[in-house]
Order: sequence, then structure tokens, then C-alpha cells
Amino acid sequence: MGKEPKGGSISKLELLVKSKSDNNAKHFDKLLKMVRGESNGEAVKIGLIKKEFKTDTKDGVVLGWENKIEKSDSNLEIVDCTHGLSMVMAVKEQYELDLLKKSSVLSNKVLKHSFIKDIEDVIENNKTTTHETIAEHINDVIEDPSKINLKVPQDLVQSCYFPIIQSGGDYDFKVSATSNSENVKFDIITVMLGSRYSNYCSNIGRTLLIDPPKQVQQMYDTLLGVHDAALKAMVPGKPLKAVYAAAVKYLRDEGKNDLVDSLPKALGFSVGLDFRDGNLLLNSKSTVPFKAGMVFNLAVSLSGLTLSESARASANDESAVKNLSQYGLIIADMVAVTDKGADIMTKFGRDRGDISYSMLDDDSGDDDEDSDEDDTDRKLAKKIAKQEEEAPTGGRKSSRLAANAASGAADVEGVAERERKQIELMARKNEERLRELARSSRRKGGDEKSTKGEELEAYKSTKNLPDNVLPNQVKVDMANQCVILPICGNPVPFHISTIKNVVLPDPDNAAYLRINFYTGGMAVGKDCPENTAKLVQKYAPYATFIREMTFRSLDSQSLTTAFRQISELRKRARTKEIQDQEEANLVKQDKLVRTKNERVPRLSDLTMRPVFAGRKTQGNLESHTNGLRFISTRGEIVDIMYANVKHAIFQPCENEIMVLIHFHLKNPIMVGKKKQQDIQFFTEVIDASQAVDAGKRSMYDPDEMDDEQRERQLKKRLNEAFKEFARKVETVARKNGYSLEFDIPYRDLSFTGNPHKEMVSIQPTLNCLCNLTETPFFVVDLSDVDHVHFERVTFMSKAFDMVLINKDFTKQPYRVDMIANEEKDSIQEWLTDMEISYTEGPMNLNWKQIMAHVEGDDRFYMDTEEDEVTPKEAGWEFLRMFGKDDDQDEEGSEEESGYSEQSEEESEEEEDSADENFDTEEDDESEFDADEDLEEQGMDWEDMEREAAADDRRKKREGEEDERPAKRKRRR
Repeated sequence: MGKEPKGGSISKLELLVKSKSDNNAKHFDKLLKMVRGESNGEAVKIGLIKKEFKTDTKDGVVLGWENKIEKSDSNLEIVDCTHGLSMVMAVKEQYELDLLKKSSVLSNKVLKHSFIKDIEDVIENNKTTTHETIAEHINDVIEDPSKINLKVPQDLVQSCYFPIIQSGGDYDFKVSATSNSENVKFDIITVMLGSRYSNYCSNIGRTLLIDPPKQVQQMYDTLLGVHDAALKAMVPGKPLKAVYAAAVKYLRDEGKNDLVDSLPKALGFSVGLDFRDGNLLLNSKSTVPFKAGMVFNLAVSLSGLTLSESARASANDESAVKNLSQYGLIIADMVAVTDKGADIMTKFGRDRGDISYSMLDDDSGDDDEDSDEDDTDRKLAKKIAKQEEEAPTGGRKSSRLAANAASGAADVEGVAERERKQIELMARKNEERLRELARSSRRKGGDEKSTKGEELEAYKSTKNLPDNVLPNQVKVDMANQCVILPICGNPVPFHISTIKNVVLPDPDNAAYLRINFYTGGMAVGKDCPENTAKLVQKYAPYATFIREMTFRSLDSQSLTTAFRQISELRKRARTKEIQDQEEANLVKQDKLVRTKNERVPRLSDLTMRPVFAGRKTQGNLESHTNGLRFISTRGEIVDIMYANVKHAIFQPCENEIMVLIHFHLKNPIMVGKKKQQDIQFFTEVIDASQAVDAGKRSMYDPDEMDDEQRERQLKKRLNEAFKEFARKVETVARKNGYSLEFDIPYRDLSFTGNPHKEMVSIQPTLNCLCNLTETPFFVVDLSDVDHVHFERVTFMSKAFDMVLINKDFTKQPYRVDMIANEEKDSIQEWLTDMEISYTEGPMNLNWKQIMAHVEGDDRFYMDTEEDEVTPKEAGWEFLRMFGKDDDQDEEGSEEESGYSEQSEEESEEEEDSADENFDTEEDDESEFDADEDLEEQGMDWEDMEREAAADDRRKKREGEEDERPAKRKRRR
């Protein structure tokens, strides 16, 4: 206190003690004198915040200083320094960013756990409450976060402004707006709230849609697009006005120029200690550049929107939307500008699925209509998709859908939209794959060398043969991996890789040893060494092979010894080849650099999978400079380099028995003697199997309740420990220049299937589809998936199979069998969101044969044959249950299928007439006369003669067959 700061530009600091006797007049004179002395007679500029000038009416220090300046000579020039202070305060230091993030989290938590719960309770129970009442409750929660179980010191938090809740067509998105005393309407509800944490402000705004018409849904999707476009423009170096320009450009590119006038004048403002900095607005004029460390409140809104008569007519009679003539939409978030772009600090969901609610019953419609819809959804979806693509109108296409507006229309429109996206996606994917294959073919060099076999050479000359070789003795040379066999008294060496097997029959009067060799003209078998198979294929057309040699000896001991040595040598050679194959495509890993002079993140008492040599492997996992190291209790070490991690997954324990961290590697590493691409570390929360007492235990047993409580606490503690370790590993990797992020599986998208030999829970992550709880692991990298095909998709089956086709056609597809039919729509929706094409069919396919055919087709992704004229189905379109050529036929069948009112009336008339005919036929049958069966029905004599001749020929053939031998009959 009172000292010059070290390392700053201030060389001397003098503190003036407040004087009450003269109201600091001497101090003011001293200050002005020092200022004039520094100016050397020139005009002196004194900076003030002009908007606050003369606002302090009390007789204090500020007012006295302001009066002194006003009464001074004209050599003083008052300058407004507000803009300069705004620029200095706009770029936040790290501790300020942390406080702003905590403030944003507070606003986010209040919105999620207070407002959303309150409004959902009001909607679900159809309660009557006012905007002001809800706003008061939210304000109370902000002032006392303990009401939503947030342990935040109450003296550090307060509300920035009184929360703004609006509905019923009266929307004002200014911060100065207020929540009125009208009741909440269940139509379009907007909320804006702001909180302070340690004096740093934050703000969040959302729109809730209740039974929204299609027009409102499309408008909200447009607002999301504007929001995303504005976010992409918030990068360092660009001016603030680039955000507004990006929003306007997006609307014009989408052909919605009329919505430009609905945008506010500014799409946000800088936030910090002041809630709103008027000098840094995201409007169309500000040329101030973005800088890393700035924080803004991005508030994108559309106001004054008119709801069309058709949209209100399409709404349910009980929906409050029918009374809505105008509406508005808003999305407001806290955004921090970083070197990598914009980072949203308020994480509450913005997608339409996160903010949409339905109060209408889904039971409208007759049972007959429901059954008809099940049978014709697919055709109707394709028809709607095609009509919408050719002439988008946004209206309904049939009276049946109009009758079931609450449920059927939304489902079918979703299927139609998904079908349309899939058709576009497959066309785009075909073009991308063509470009990828063209690039890979240019990069691919000559691989002929790898297809040629290496010539075998046991000895360079006969001089190198062992000295102790006898003329008529079978000799095994273990060092040179060859067997020396006597042929006509001459020792001839054979490399061990040429021997297929060796047989030693039970000795009789003499012992026999039979040696079989790999030869051309027959299958060599899967145990044949790769190099030997290539040599056999090379010499098969013109060389003569020895298939078998048998040796006889009266001394069984020599042949028994030779048999044992040959078997041992074959075993060694086979083991060596398998090891070479395992290590063939291994990539040399960097050496681990251990962290020194810092605390190393560590997880203790972990179990690793896969294990070393069949034993349970336990130990500790540490995070170092360039990788992780696992050290087992037996001293075994496994190093995982950050650069070799393709996907890192953290799966907390909820319904499973373990919490785990899983690494899917780019290149396999050796664990023990096996090559592994997936390494996992886990801790069991409970034992996989527990003993159950024979006696019955009450559900109120105190011991059992204590066990459950301890188990819940253990789960929570382990989840926190693993999560914290994952966060520290990400920090260490980022600090050392590596990109490593942990994914968490999406449990709400999980489904049950059979990828190997048992039913398991399969969960998608951001980049993978995986099951990590059971072994063997099932991890499919979505970037390697070219296409997905659904098998056994019929109305009769209760389950279907999913086939994930690899981009590398030399690899067989992944399979997940026995997935329940209820999961199909959600899986297909997820695949569409991930931009992965899919098809479906009624039967299982021979994928080995299909992949062999696809691998050899150079024009697989092209839509024409080799003549480049004849059209064909491009890529995986041939797997579609309904091809593109079926659309016109289905449209024709739709026109005849009776979905219009006229066709329904005609079908009813036909059913009535059919019933009348049926009654008439029953009356006719009741009056049946047996003699009428003998009457001819329009046949003349010539017709009857031809029929009689045909009967004679048939009887003649039957007679000849009866005379054939009984043995032939049995064979038949």
C-alpha cells in the first residue's frame, strides 16, 4: 500500500490524505499544478466519464474535483475517456474469465433447476399462475441458490435485473422490459434472467414452444441458424459488426429477406462488471475488433412475427396457439471469445427438441386408421418427401393425416424428412468417396514387392552342410531351420516351411516316418506360411513338386528322434511367423517423457484389460508429459502415447458394476505377446457376483439399507475421481501441445444388441459406437463407417440386425444382431444426424460375397456403367428396399389407395356392394341343385375333344412312370 507497483510504468506514487478542513482544496490545486507542469504550457487534457459527470450531488470528493475543473482556466480540456476504459476492461484476465464462467453457470443452473421445473409443473398440471409470480420465484432463487441445492455464498450472488417472463403474444426483448401480471399462456413462453457472481454479470434467454405449429418450428430453426452464423463470426480480428452482417447474410442466403427487419438493432453487448457496455455493441456499425478474452452476451431474437391463419387452423382446438396472432423468439447466451473461436458459457440446450412441449393427447383417430397407417407409412413418407422436394408448401397432403394431426402427422413428416435427407446424403457421400479413392490411388505406390515370395535358402553350398550327416540318416538342423533327408544316398536339405506335416505310425517290425510337403494343384491350408504359399503359387504352373516322402528303418529310435525334432522345429517356426505377423504393422512409439518437478495426475488400484498372460492385472495409471504409463503390481509397464490415442472415453458408473476409462488407439501396441488396439482401465464398484443368503431379508432391513447407501456414495466418489483424472489428463496433454478429449457415452441413445455372442448395451459417443463393459470390446469408429444396412426389417419380426460397412472393403463389416424394432427409428435418426447413410431390407445378405464384388468394382460409386451411358445404381443404393424407380409406381398406387375423401367414399360403396353380393351368393348357395353341376359351362365339342386327348396323354405318361424300377422310384 502506497508503493510503486513492480514492473509497471509508474515510477513514483504519492498518496494524498483526505482533508476535511478545506474540502481537499489544497489537494486539488496540487493536482492541477502537477498536471500543468507536465504539459509544458500546452493545453491539458483531463479524462472523465462524461455520462457520469456531475451526477454525484453530495458534497464529496468527486463533486469538489468536478467543480474545481469547471472553474479552472481555459487551458484545461475535458475529454470523454469512456470508450478507452471500455476497451481496457473488455479484455478479461484469467481470474475474471473464471468468475464470469461461474456467474454463467449460476444463471444456467437457475434456468434449468428453477424456471424449467416451475414451468413444467405448471404445464403438466395445467395450473394458473402469472408471469410476475414465476419471475419473483426465480429472483428469490438467484438471491439464495441454496434453494436449488447450490452451495454458493449468499453474499457473493445477486440478480442483475428482475427476470422477464412473457407469453400470450406480448413480447419485448429489451433488458428494460418487465414481467406483467397476466397469466401464463401455454403457447410460446420466453424467459430472460441475469445473475451476478462476485460482481461479474451473466445473462441467459430461451424460448419454450408448446404445441408449436409447423410455421413456428421452421421459424425457430431459422433463429438457430442465425445464432450459429453469429457464433462463427465471433473470432479474434474481425470487427463487432461482422456478427450482425453474418446474421443478415444467413437470412438472405436462406431466401428470408423479410426477416431482416425482425432482427433487433444489436445482437448483444459486452459483459463484465457492468451488465451492458454501450460502447461495445454487436450492431451493424461497430468497427472495434474482437480480441481473445472478451465476453459478450449474444442475444439473437426475431420479434413482431405474424402467425398465419393456416398455421392457427392447423393447431388443435384446445391449443392456446389458436389465439396467437403475433409472436417472438429469442436465444441469449454468454459467449467468450478465444483464439479458437467462440466458446458458449451457458450450456442449456437450444435445439428444438430441448425446448418443445406437447399438451395434446396422442389417442385421436380410430383403430382402423391406426392399422392403416402402420401398413402404409413407408409409401406415404416417400410420397410426401417427393412432393415436398418438388413443390414445398408446408401443408398437409391427405385427409387421413389431417384427422390425426397430433401424432401421425409429426411421425410421418419426420420419416419423410429423414428419407429425403438420406437420398441427398447418399448422393453426396458417393461423390466424396469417389474423390477419396482417386486420391488414395494416386498415393498408392508399387505394392508388387509385397506380393512376391522370398526365395528360400537353407545353405549357400553343400560345403555348409553339417559335418556329422550320414548318407542314410534323417537329420534335423535346428540352427538353419531345415531337415536333411537322404535321397539315393545323398543328403538333400528341405526348409522347415515347406513341410506340411509329419506322421510317425505305430512301429511294427520296422518304423516308418512319412513327411508331407506343400504342393501345387491343391489347397495349402491356413497354417501354410505366407511366403511358402506365394512360392507355391509362383512355381505351380511349370514346376514338379514332391508331395510325400516315407522312410523305413529297423531302428525306431532314430526316426522317433527325427519326428520329435521336426515337430518342435515346425512349432518354433509357426510361433515365429505368428509373432512377425503380429508385429508387422506395428508403428514404433515414442519414448515416454516422465514429468519432473510437478505433481503427476494418478489413479490408483485400477484393473487393466486386456490382461498380461491370462492373469488379472492391477496397478496405477499416471499422466506424464507425452503419454500415460500403467505400472502393475508385478512391475509390468504399458505406455500409451497421447499422439497414438484416437478416441478416449470416460464411462461413469450408473447401472453398471464399474467406472472406466477406455483408449481406442490409432496404431496397435503390444500387451504381453499380443497386439491390442483397445486398452481399458476400470474399478469395480460392486462385485460381479454376490452371495445371497438363504434366508429372506426385509426391504426395510437397516443393514441392507446401509449397504445400498455405501454403494451409492462409493459410485459417486469413484465417478468424481475418474472425471477429475480425465480432466487433468486433458489439461496435461493440452499444455504439452497434444489434442486429447474424453467422450462420454450418450445413455439416452443406447440400445441392446448382440455384437459378438451375448446381448449387451451399446452406446454411441461423439465419434464411436461402443460397448465397453463386456469383453471382447466393441468399438466402431464412425469415421471408418461407409454405410449402415438394416437386415430382417419386416412387419413379422420383432428384432432386426444392423450391419456397419467399413470404408476399407478388404475388411468384413461389423454386425449387431437382435436389436428390438422399437429402437429402429431412434437409431436411424441418430445416423442421419451423424450424416451416415443407411438402407434396410427384409433378409440377411452374404456379405463376404458382396464385399468381394464391391472391392473389385472400380465404378462402384458411379451412376453409369463402363460405357458411361447406361445408368446404374451408384454406391449402396442397390440395397434399398424401395429404389428410386419405385417412386412413380408408389405415387400411382397412392392415388389408387384411397387416402382422399372421394376414394374413401368409393371404397365404402364397394364394400357395401360386396356385402350385398355376398348375401346374394349365400341365398344362391342355399338353393343349390346337384343337377346344375352336370351342366356344361360354354364348352363346344372341339374343346371337349382336345381336353379328352390331353387327359389320355397324361394317363399314358403316368402309366409309363409306374413301370419304372422301384429303385429308381426310391431315388426320386
